[in-house]
Amino acid sequence: MNILHKSLIALSITLLVSCGEKNKKVESETTKQEFKPDNEHRPPPPRREDQRNPCEALKEGPKGSSEHGPMDNADLNRDGTILREELENFMDQGEYRRVTILNFFDLFDTDKDEKLSDEEFAKVKPNFSFNGTDFNGDCVATREEVIAYANEEGRSYRKIGLDKFFDLIDTNGDNKATPEEIEAAHESGLLARF
Repeated sequence: MNILHKSLIALSITLLVSCGEKNKKVESETTKQEFKPDNEHRPPPPRREDQRNPCEALKEGPKGSSEHGPMDNADLNRDGTILREELENFMDQGEYRRVTILNFFDLFDTDKDEKLSDEEFAKVKPNFSFNGTDFNGDCVATREEVIAYANEEGRSYRKIGLDKFFDLIDTNGDNKATPEEIEAAHESGLLARF
């Protein structure tokens, strides 16, 4: 029985290793299909666990963003150029990306007192949507603070929405935001460096 038990363990380990190698191969092939097979791809934007409490995040703002903020996040194939189709796919991943930050705030301010109570804030999804808007550090996002946040230089995408923002960056109207157009948006103050 002991030999049979050891044989079963050895067989199980062999199967696990074999399945793991097969999964790596499938993941590798999937990655090749999703990303263009050249060496100019940038890595995905950093995704760091936010260890701050909600009050700190609300005051301090986004953490771990990439240099070009929403443009990097929308660049799904990581080739440096954002196609209108990529932007649409990115916006489909969260409806909050389709509206302005003020409209999003108004969705949750159900009592219309121009601030998000604890109960209202608990319903905000994703919970990081208003990070950086608490200018006075009282752990409450107010409509006035959200407007001020959206009016900061380089945050016009929060004020007008990503779709309209893309139109501003795509200066030649070819439905592509190229690295040069993104850089021009930085230089003009339209897009902050993150």
